[in-house]
Amino acid sequence: MKFVLFRHAHKGFTPFEDPELSPRGFQQATKILELVRTNLLPAPTELFVSPRRRTSQTFYPLSRELQISFSVSDLLDQRKENENLQQFRLRIAQFIEGFSDRTTLANKTVFVCTHYDWVEEAMSLINCDRNLNNFEFSHWAPAQYLGLELVAADTQLWSYKINGQVES
Repeated sequence: MKFVLFRHAHKGFTPFEDPELSPRGFQQATKILELVRTNLLPAPTELFVSPRRRTSQTFYPLSRELQISFSVSDLLDQRKENENLQQFRLRIAQFIEGFSDRTTLANKTVFVCTHYDWVEEAMSLINCDRNLNNFEFSHWAPAQYLGLELVAADTQLWSYKINGQVES
């Protein structure tokens, strides 16, 4: 299984509680589709987003063009006010481990769109053949992505494939 993790595209400021993408963010979302069309990114077979509007807007062009609906997962949401770090990390681990257990995803390419704090914590939880805690992965700009491939489901070992950022 291939797994491409995205931070949502550039967000706007309104509405405050759940902002939409900015005009720049909508351009980045379209460019993600262009990367798939030109085979610079693999074509997704599944799309997962957090409950926040900006994540589904980031994947909307892909969803529309490839006719793939996205699955909304509360596990991908940003850290909640009443959630301590341990609870947040357990939620992230639960999402990641869910893919290791699903043999039905063996030949799938899963795109996941979430938030900066989620991605930052996930980097320390993913068992990868490359150190995802080094400087290269220390800051995630809007529409940045990381591609991994599941090597061994029994040990939840992932192999690093790609890292990039969608420019607008």
